[in-house]
Amino acid sequence: MSVKLDLKDKKILTLLDENARYSNSQIAKKVGLSKPAVEYRLKRFEKNKVVFEFYTVINFTKLGYSQYKIYFKFQNITISDEKKIIEYWENSQNSIWIAQIRGRWDLAVSILARNNFEFGKTLGQFMNVYSKFILKKDVLLTEYSPVYAREYLTESKASEFVYGVPSETYELDDIDKKILKILSTNARIHIIELAKKTGLTRDIINYRIKKLKKENIIVQYRCYLNLAGLNINHYKIIFRTKNLDTKAESEIKTYVAQHKKATQLLKLIGSWDLEIEFETENEDELYKILTDIRKRFSNIIRDFDILRITETYKYDYFPFE
Repeated sequence: MSVKLDLKDKKILTLLDENARYSNSQIAKKVGLSKPAVEYRLKRFEKNKVVFEFYTVINFTKLGYSQYKIYFKFQNITISDEKKIIEYWENSQNSIWIAQIRGRWDLAVSILARNNFEFGKTLGQFMNVYSKFILKKDVLLTEYSPVYAREYLTESKASEFVYGVPSETYELDDIDKKILKILSTNARIHIIELAKKTGLTRDIINYRIKKLKKENIIVQYRCYLNLAGLNINHYKIIFRTKNLDTKAESEIKTYVAQHKKATQLLKLIGSWDLEIEFETENEDELYKILTDIRKRFSNIIRDFDILRITETYKYDYFPFE
């Protein structure tokens, strides 16, 4: 069911995508509504499934992990078998993102691993069970990736977080892990409820969260929107490049950072070099964007492909037990 949003709704969603832990009072002040009015709109969002989940962006690079992306093309597969594959990755303690896609591939999975050996073991265990359904696969390593909040909703300037950049490894203890495990998929949980679930005091939780933010482990609290319900399409444009020197790379990064409909750029090592994610109202809008990119960067684009993300099954930056 499509949901119509007014400007106040969009401002609330933009704020929640910027910081999902804003209190209702803080949101009310920022958008110029009463607290009860904000609470009413949030309940309406929940009822109409405007937001699927509030999640925490965790800087896994500082925890010693790299991100590997796997694209699968299926063969000889039933709906039931496909569901089993999706459930396999949903239950994986290494997967942070799983999505159904249209185009050259059928399923995309992002995996966290400390090294190539650990990743190979994770992929090998899957292939030992499901290889008969896999026609082909592609594996890519994420070099770095700027992520942008969905501030296109209100035409404000996007905030940016970049993961993949090398940094000193931070060691979590059991208390940190307890807190992150819950916040990773429930970013708006009240501190009292978090205390109940973890068995920790509010003072300890507040101190640890503050420390994890200071250490850049907790980066951002965001909302996973029901894009289809808002009549928004989610696309990836993948590029194979030529002559991608430092200057050209910087120009692309600037272009994506300033584009209102761009939500992520990925610099990759593998069969292609770049992915740019866009959220647009329709395919025509996407093709206008693509035409503009091809004109601006014709000197570095070798070829490209378009993938449409039709459903996201998992968003969890801390899938570990």
